[in-house]
Amino acid sequence: MAKLESNSIIDIVIVGVLLLGAYEGYKQGFLLGILGLFGFVIAVILGFYFMDPLAAWLGENVESVNISYPVIGFLIIFVISLLLIRIVGWVLKKVMDLTILGTFDSFAGVLFGVVKAGFFLSLFLWFTKEFDFDFPKKWERNSEMIGYIEPWAPGVIDSVSPFFPEVESTKSSFDKLVEKVKDVTADR
Repeated sequence: MAKLESNSIIDIVIVGVLLLGAYEGYKQGFLLGILGLFGFVIAVILGFYFMDPLAAWLGENVESVNISYPVIGFLIIFVISLLLIRIVGWVLKKVMDLTILGTFDSFAGVLFGVVKAGFFLSLFLWFTKEFDFDFPKKWERNSEMIGYIEPWAPGVIDSVSPFFPEVESTKSSFDKLVEKVKDVTADR
């Protein structure tokens, strides 16, 4: 790997986030890390899947009309799904900690924490590009790590799309949501 330049703000942030991911991975363990990641993906898919019906229900049952109903609907489903998955994971983690696998779980969690943090960084970078929030070109040009991290999320999404058709419809719903947000902000 090339020498890390001290003036690359993005590289410093990336390393910091990856180190935090390693620490969180150790603290949580591999099992909770896996459940958390799958839980997040499932919550996003469920959120987008039920976003339109819940937005329609909100439109019928709430007096003022609001463009944020789809976002509110997504967040409600997302949070409920994540909470249910976290409860199941917490119970499984308590059972695992009673066995010798608890120590292995913590160390495997470090590696998984780094990978998960890298994926979420990639997802963040992807979303910023979708919403046209570009970083200063100087930051990207000086970065040694962004080229490795940035393609993770789009690559994962594209690889799982053939096996899970819901992912493609979720991606399509997200693209529509991005366009709505861009239209609303352009009108202001």
